[in-house]
Amino acid sequence: MEWCEWGELMFVPGRENLINVLLLVSIILIVCPASSSVYPFGSKVLPGDLDIGRPLFSLPAKTTVAFWDIGTPGYDEEDPVYLHIGHSASGTTNANDVRLTFIANVSPGSKVRFQDSDMNKPITQLHSIISFLDIHGSSAYDLLDPVYLHHLDRLDHNDHPDDTCFDDSENPADMMTGFNERLPYRGKEISSPGLGFALFTDNYILSISDKILDKKPRKVGEMRGLSIEMVRGLKANYYHVLGTWLIKIQIPKDYESADSTREDISTQFIQTNDIRLSSTGNLIAGTKVTNFDEDQNKLVAWPPLAIFLGPVIDTEKLGFFDVNGNGVYDYEDDVYLNVPSGESKGVVTVNNVRLSGPV
Repeated sequence: MEWCEWGELMFVPGRENLINVLLLVSIILIVCPASSSVYPFGSKVLPGDLDIGRPLFSLPAKTTVAFWDIGTPGYDEEDPVYLHIGHSASGTTNANDVRLTFIANVSPGSKVRFQDSDMNKPITQLHSIISFLDIHGSSAYDLLDPVYLHHLDRLDHNDHPDDTCFDDSENPADMMTGFNERLPYRGKEISSPGLGFALFTDNYILSISDKILDKKPRKVGEMRGLSIEMVRGLKANYYHVLGTWLIKIQIPKDYESADSTREDISTQFIQTNDIRLSSTGNLIAGTKVTNFDEDQNKLVAWPPLAIFLGPVIDTEKLGFFDVNGNGVYDYEDDVYLNVPSGESKGVVTVNNVRLSGPV
């Protein structure tokens, strides 16, 4: 061994290899300072977080949201929900699908593995959108705005012979479809621009972002012997099955928005079994909205952050960080809702939501 000119002890054998190793370690620390998996599912990227600026890659084609129907037919509070990544010819869960809800003792944000009990389970696409509550009224997606997976499945009642329609302007079959169960508004009616209250004869009150045109509701049909009433608003018609919590909000056929698209504003309220993708107050990410939760029936911002409706999916709004650098999505990789997309589309930026957790 010999002394270098600075007085440090230096081993000559293997010196070049040592330098190469140190350079490689330095590059790794610069490019990949830490796996973002240290951050929990549903957390938002904050200023100073280690994963800011990491490149994001597109998820496999046909990535969508799906649920495993484990009880009563149809999507309900018991069914686990997944970010179903990639196509499955058998219509079952794939390895590395991301759980968006709790299942047994397994946390949301975890990934399905081959040995897991929910591997290869039959799944059904959950028609849904990712939306947020505009907490501060800025009309923009802000750091403190909670994010939800809002499902758009409808209760279909058109298979009952005792369903009748008394409104000549409505098709009887159409009249009986599209109802959602929604809790009535129970607070004090307040006067606020853009906010209205539809009151039906069974004292059911629906809070809406519309101006009510009808002073009294009118009967337009029956469903299973129960009367259906309608109240007209400036933007939509509001239907209610008396004696239930069933509500339908329908845009008139002759109504078109400025961009010639028809907007179903019934999708703009947080409802039972929607999924929190970020925490709000004491309500944690990965839990489902239940009746009487404080965020139930809240108006969500429009347009949605991402859409999963049949073949229409916003995979470009989702991305993964290739932790192991193998060029494909797999178990170690971290998944993000990449909204906003930052200065450079396709990199992790502040306010992105982490859709996977520690592995």
